[in-house]
Amino acid sequence: MKNILALTIASQFAAAAAVASTSSLFNELEAAMQTYDYNAQEQTEFERYKAQHLQEFNDYVEQHFAEFDAFRDKLIQQWGEAKVSSQSQFVSYSDDNRERLEVDFEHDEIILSVRHHAGTHISDQEISQAIERFRQSEETLFQSFLSGESLMGGVTHREQVAIDNGLRVKSIIAAKAQIKQQTQEQKKLAEQQSDAALALQTEPQLVEAANKELVTKKAELDELATKRIKNLTKSVRQISKTEPQQVTQVRIKMPKNGLAHKRASEYQSQIAKQSERFEIDTSLVLAVMHTESHFNPLAKSHIPAFGLMQIVPTSAGVDVNRYLYKLDEPMSPPYLYVVDNNIEAGTAYLHLLNDRYLSAIKNPLSRKYCMIAAYNTGAGNVASVFNADGSRNIKRAARIINSLSPERVLEALQQGLPYNETRRYLKKVLATEKLYI
Repeated sequence: MKNILALTIASQFAAAAAVASTSSLFNELEAAMQTYDYNAQEQTEFERYKAQHLQEFNDYVEQHFAEFDAFRDKLIQQWGEAKVSSQSQFVSYSDDNRERLEVDFEHDEIILSVRHHAGTHISDQEISQAIERFRQSEETLFQSFLSGESLMGGVTHREQVAIDNGLRVKSIIAAKAQIKQQTQEQKKLAEQQSDAALALQTEPQLVEAANKELVTKKAELDELATKRIKNLTKSVRQISKTEPQQVTQVRIKMPKNGLAHKRASEYQSQIAKQSERFEIDTSLVLAVMHTESHFNPLAKSHIPAFGLMQIVPTSAGVDVNRYLYKLDEPMSPPYLYVVDNNIEAGTAYLHLLNDRYLSAIKNPLSRKYCMIAAYNTGAGNVASVFNADGSRNIKRAARIINSLSPERVLEALQQGLPYNETRRYLKKVLATEKLYI
């Protein structure tokens, strides 16, 4: 039954999985690097070596998106739209690609769609049978989503949707916007991967070299985006060639009775344990988790990032692996889909941001604001808000941050962070944290 069609859990993180399988690349690191705190020369060598092998990961990006785009085009052709899993939504297709399940953790609803020839009718019994098949194949996901509630308590709405070229045109326009968004996410990842070199490094020559590498990487991502958009344009004619079809869609909206809090309670003991261990407030961990995934244990983004706390294998994953396990390698997607591992990694990364990258910020509240923003965009982008020349060095920025009140620091972040998405993220985490205090 469960065919997630290449990109829902498998191909969507093919690049990350490929890197995880090449972990032997990182085993050549010097035996002397056995502790997290190492001297400047060793750090420089490690970051240079890590940058070299992160390029191995970056080489998979074009292939990764080529597969994603092919899958997207197939969905647009057959369904008129391309729905795939995201941080807060799990999407699965049947083996014959005629049934689709959407589990929306943010809006507390399940949508079952059946694709069929125009003019034919899908009975309520067929709908119920399809839902039951997905319930059996996605049993753990259903349990996590419902958290003890019954689907019978939801409000059901049924509708017909025509699959025509008008719908496909809208989906193609949306695909173009998605390519631009994915490119921005990849640029942000590149910035986070360079944080150790740019946010903490003070040696001018090394900073200059790291800056040049970052500029080059961003230019490569722009070139890839242009290529993907051209390919999308070429595929338009093929997408439009299909027989008339329609979709019978049943939407089950669950009552607004605090499902998010029920889901959160499932992870309370693990969160409390890691919060105490890494000295991070439980309320903050819950707020980050809520904002990142809405407590969807199979959450993933197009970066790709995985699990409840949306860990990126090649940025936070590398830092946490080195800190906790002395492993200079990315975390694998299957590892990050284990709840305990994900909560440990996410909380440990908050600790690293607080105690390593942002340790020069003296006021705990100012540091907290910067930590939340850095979890989303990296310490370098936080530093660029406060350095007049846009430098990504956090030690320089800390001198300015330390001269400001926490209120002024928050205001500066909300106005100056380079990505609108990060500004919204900071605001949302702070608001959500109040729900868990």
